[in-house]
Amino acid sequence: MPKQKKIRHVMGISGGKDSTALAIYMRDKIPDMEYFFCDTGSELPETYDYLHLLEKYLGKPIVRIGEPEDKGERYFNYWLDMNGNFLPSARQRWCTVVLKIKPIEAYLGSKNTISYVAIRADEDNRKGYIKPSKGNIEVEYPFIDAGINKAGVYKILDDAGIGLPK
Repeated sequence: MPKQKKIRHVMGISGGKDSTALAIYMRDKIPDMEYFFCDTGSELPETYDYLHLLEKYLGKPIVRIGEPEDKGERYFNYWLDMNGNFLPSARQRWCTVVLKIKPIEAYLGSKNTISYVAIRADEDNRKGYIKPSKGNIEVEYPFIDAGINKAGVYKILDDAGIGLPK
């Protein structure tokens, strides 16, 4: 009998309300979930405080990925300079590709993975927003599947005693 490959379950935390609520929502549904945070090196101190609060609630660490001290300066600032000091926009998404997708795909490697994304039911137009370029990564949208909207996200955060990010 062939050995079954273990599927890795992962979820990116942005430090915002939706990804935090999804981590809380998924905690007991998938106990072996791995949580990660793409550190651009330009986060506010409050973001790190919120991540620590969430780590306590989840009972496990949130892995920091990325290279925030790359090139001897803040990682985001380095890439901002490399892109002619043009800030990312909905059409020019260099930030998402360079600071999030590439580090995530490097972190995940070639293992079969399900990535859980915090897009709400009232944001269904964003479902195809970012597709992984690697074939070993499957994307699921638990809030869309469960019909959880913005009000539902607030309820999850309130019920858990976490509250909104500052």
